[in-house]
Amino acid sequence: MNYLRIIYPAVFTLSFAVFFIFQVTFLNKGYNNSTGDAVVKIVKGDNLRTVAEKLEASQVIYNKYIFIALAKIYGKENNLIPGEYNISSGLTYLNVLNTVTDPTVIRTVTVTIPEGMNIRQIARLLQNKIGVDSAGFVEEAKNDSLLKLIGVEAGDMEGFLFPDTYRLRFNSLNREKEVVSVMASTFRKRITAEIRDEINRQGKTLKEIITMASIIEGETKYEPEKKTISGVYYNRLKKGMKLQADPTVQYILPGGPKNRLLFSDLKIESPYNTYLYKGLPPGPINNPGLSSIMAALYPEENKYLYFVAKGDGSHRFAESYDEHKKNIELYQQFIKEQEEKKQKSSQ
Repeated sequence: MNYLRIIYPAVFTLSFAVFFIFQVTFLNKGYNNSTGDAVVKIVKGDNLRTVAEKLEASQVIYNKYIFIALAKIYGKENNLIPGEYNISSGLTYLNVLNTVTDPTVIRTVTVTIPEGMNIRQIARLLQNKIGVDSAGFVEEAKNDSLLKLIGVEAGDMEGFLFPDTYRLRFNSLNREKEVVSVMASTFRKRITAEIRDEINRQGKTLKEIITMASIIEGETKYEPEKKTISGVYYNRLKKGMKLQADPTVQYILPGGPKNRLLFSDLKIESPYNTYLYKGLPPGPINNPGLSSIMAALYPEENKYLYFVAKGDGSHRFAESYDEHKKNIELYQQFIKEQEEKKQKSSQ
């Protein structure tokens, strides 16, 4: 009799467990009743609980704890694969679990490439987002055939990888080549025939325009000033002055860009150093957005030769060096006041 008291609960528990597994694995379905797929994004670092919560919030499953239990029962709690999933309605828990752990499933990830990033910065971003090999991406960006398609002569694709939001395959066999090709193709589409005709009409080259656009992009994110800054640089070129553009120096710094350049940085020997050499640098210094490209193509007509930051994202412009020196003093005063405020707040 005592044995029965022990056996019956054990059999009941085992039966319930078998029923539970059968139910959630093969019978219970998610309650995504929308006409389209549910989009669930799993990023690098998401653990089982986080993924379960995302699936529940997207109504792919109705109970995250059941999904967690099932993943542990099947030993797949550590097999989750980052990616962006389009999950249709009516899937069982096992269907869903297999979808997010099966390496053969094609996954996509939405990645935004900000304007003004150079090739190495893009490579690092993509390595973090979709696991591309950053060195392989940089190497693939030297693809001669793509440069010929775009119609430029350059050593790499710097300037010609269009910054945009892309939906990329996460587990493509040749991700580096695929991403470079997609970004280059987007550049070709965004640089329309009208833009190319205008470049030719002005007697310039696409490379020259993109190089100027990259400098403008490096100088400011404040849209209303882009054409003004473009006018300043073209004025300096016409007068045979050096551009003295800080972004070109930032581009050649061994340790990468930094908040404030030193006088020693301005002496770095490089054809990209516009403090040492007149004219445009040999090529683009980043990958500019369309607004900077249009600013380079249609500069504002002005007489400015100088500009200096205000400290709020905008700039003060000057026609003479004396006026420019006064603007520099105003900026230095601004920096001093900001440092004093920091000291007071830290006390």
